[in-house]
Amino acid sequence: MLNSVVYAIIFLLALVISNIFNKVFPKIPLPLVQVLMGLSLGFFGASKIIHVEPEVFLAFIIAPLLFREAEEADALSIFKFTRLILVLIFPLVFITALGIGYITHNLYTEIPLAAAFALGGALAPTDAIAVSSLSERFIIPKSLKSILKGEGMLNDASGIIAFQISLTALITGYFSIVKASENLILSALGGILVGIGLILLKSLLLNILEDVAIQDIPGYLMIEFLLPLAAFLVADVLHVSGIIAVVVTGILSANGVKRASLFDAQIAQVKNTVWSTLSFILNAVVFLFLGIELYQLVLPLIQSPIYSTTWLIFMSLSLTVVLFVIRFLIISASFFFRKIRRHHSFKKSFNDILILTFSGSKGTVSIAAILLIPVNATKTYSLLVFLCTAVTTLSFLVGILLLPFFTRKKVTSQNNLHRISILTDVVSALEQDMKSLKSDDKRAYIMTIDSYQERIKTLIIEQESFSSDYNDLKLMVMQIENDGLELALREGNISDSAYRVYQRYLRSLEQSIVHHLVSSLQFLGLLFGRMIDSLVYQILHIDLSLRFKKKKSSLAENSEHDIVELYFSNTAHILQALENLQDIYDDQLINFLKLDRLRSAKVVQLIGLRPIEASSNLIELMRGYYLERKFIFEYESRGELSAEEAMYLRKNVNTMEDFSIRTSNDSNFLLSLLKKSKQK
Repeated sequence: MLNSVVYAIIFLLALVISNIFNKVFPKIPLPLVQVLMGLSLGFFGASKIIHVEPEVFLAFIIAPLLFREAEEADALSIFKFTRLILVLIFPLVFITALGIGYITHNLYTEIPLAAAFALGGALAPTDAIAVSSLSERFIIPKSLKSILKGEGMLNDASGIIAFQISLTALITGYFSIVKASENLILSALGGILVGIGLILLKSLLLNILEDVAIQDIPGYLMIEFLLPLAAFLVADVLHVSGIIAVVVTGILSANGVKRASLFDAQIAQVKNTVWSTLSFILNAVVFLFLGIELYQLVLPLIQSPIYSTTWLIFMSLSLTVVLFVIRFLIISASFFFRKIRRHHSFKKSFNDILILTFSGSKGTVSIAAILLIPVNATKTYSLLVFLCTAVTTLSFLVGILLLPFFTRKKVTSQNNLHRISILTDVVSALEQDMKSLKSDDKRAYIMTIDSYQERIKTLIIEQESFSSDYNDLKLMVMQIENDGLELALREGNISDSAYRVYQRYLRSLEQSIVHHLVSSLQFLGLLFGRMIDSLVYQILHIDLSLRFKKKKSSLAENSEHDIVELYFSNTAHILQALENLQDIYDDQLINFLKLDRLRSAKVVQLIGLRPIEASSNLIELMRGYYLERKFIFEYESRGELSAEEAMYLRKNVNTMEDFSIRTSNDSNFLLSLLKKSKQK
């Protein structure tokens, strides 16, 4: 039991570490990182502890992911390409199953033909999760993305049906093309009816809850998350396609009549947040499991003396090539006849054909399917599982390696000029409001303006091309701040409480730039140095406290003054250091940092560095958010912002406003302690 808990914790930590690793090394695809981490976990014994039955894997991991994919899918765009999608989910799947089956049987005749067809059925469908993870990294035309999404959501059903037909033939020794066709049609229609029935049942249940005025957000969310599980399980009980049932349920769930009520808005906000987190976790689980299965199912057979390693590798590579060749030929034929009908040039579609071909990666659905074969059904069970796992992994690697040649990599170019302009207008309006106030009443406005200035600074850094140099100079500034603080402590120029306040300020600086410097050895060195300084401070803390008490100096009473004086002293050193670097770094960057430091010094002089209650400037923040919405509307009205950009900026304002309100209502234990100590 304890081992299981330990591995579960390690498994969850692996999800976090893989995401961090991908942020540090973005050129390495996240799914590949997770597969390799799963492989590593297998080496450390995870495969002995973490094991999920194929049916459970399909129901609790694949079904929710497909449901969410279907909810987010643009149904109208998918329906535009119905003909090509139908080709991909029916003829292509069955031709692939037959082709892989015959090639496998001919390469290794000891594998029964029905078992070889079962392998083909498992490998025939593309994996929606694997395809989505690949398409996120490259710029793929919207039409092709719609085709791939429609294929990925629906061809699992046809693949599993082809697999089940072959499995029945393997176990019973009986096969009928008529019976197989009937099963296919009944399975698909049954899945559709299950999906429709569950959505009707959901609507009825929600209507009853509304009639009795029981509108519960957690209850609604539970119904939402139970839908894919219920669709898959009901379909499984009725022996129809669970995949189609899940997809239909997801599409109908997202495309119903939407009302503009407060309850529906709250549901949508919470649901999207929860689903995004859940989808990330489940996607990561899929690829970690793929790595673990790779260790558990592939390595033992390679090490086995029964099979030649060279022959196993040859078979895996051959079947992978056959997979993509069949896919290329079917897609090419479909495009060829389509272009003839429309009298268009076929050559112009060649790049699209290659993108669709190499986006046909397989995934854990294939492995889950092949594991459904009973162990005693054939003597070559372990070989079938090996081939399925090896080909699945190779197909995914082929997509990663070849797609960049036919697509452009996504580059997140920043164009923050309008956002900077809007926030600058907000600052100007807030400064205008502040002019009519007395000096004692300006503190909250200064805090609010400073928060907007920080947002402007972040956008400018993103917009400009000197982010790398900015990181280096910011690191230098932090080092000067830290050296100045430690010198002031050693010379007794600051009080104990002032030292702690300044330490918190430095920690906030670290947090604000850690995402830029996470891979920098310099930054890690600075963190290590700060840890040593903090440790020394803790060791000397008692002596320092006694020394301050004995002297009874005014340092403890005037800690605010000490902080401001130290900040100004550090500012002078920082400005001089920046001045000395004028000829080394870009003048614009140096001037930007100097002005930013002078602005910060002015704010520190007025409000200090101590932590301040979030509620102390809530009204002013609300005023800022109002002005921000007002300027967004004006920019959109003048045509300076598109509707999509304006919508995105409004969502950001709503998020920040909601956060500010929640933060102002939360109690802060640290601030409460500081208040009490100050009163004493």
